[in-house]
Amino acid sequence: MIYFVRHGESEANVRNVFAGQKDDSLLTEKGKEQALATAKEIKKENLTFDRIISSPLQRSLETARIIAKEIGFDFSNIIIDNRINEYDMGSITGKPYGVISSEILVGAENAENPELFKERVYFCIKELNQLPENILVVSHAGVGRILETIKEGKEAKYFYDLPPFPNASIIKIDWIK
Repeated sequence: MIYFVRHGESEANVRNVFAGQKDDSLLTEKGKEQALATAKEIKKENLTFDRIISSPLQRSLETARIIAKEIGFDFSNIIIDNRINEYDMGSITGKPYGVISSEILVGAENAENPELFKERVYFCIKELNQLPENILVVSHAGVGRILETIKEGKEAKYFYDLPPFPNASIIKIDWIK
């Protein structure tokens, strides 16, 4: 079974800017507390994980390490997988949040092709789901949104129109086989 956790609150979240792949911001103290609270929830639910896989970005990796330490998982065994890296927002990276549509986001200069983004996330989760293991995937809001886009059967170019999962929330991904 695959479980997804969005990273805890990051410095970019506090600055209210688009981080994407190029702003490798760290967790805030609140973000660290959120990750710890999620780990405690995991323990309370008696969930165990055979693998923890993280995006290479520090905010996700830091969240994964906090969770791993709290649940007794050797954090040196956390696997980095670039396929669950955040969406590359191109020229919008570092810009203040605003009310923008998916069309504006995916149309930004040097932004990642949303179909390729969807494919890399989908094939990663599909591959992981073939394993007879419980796996925790620690990633980003954009990855969560594209997973919901897949679940709802929507076009990839509209992924940003869906609301993000809250920071450090844990979601069971049981719709990708």
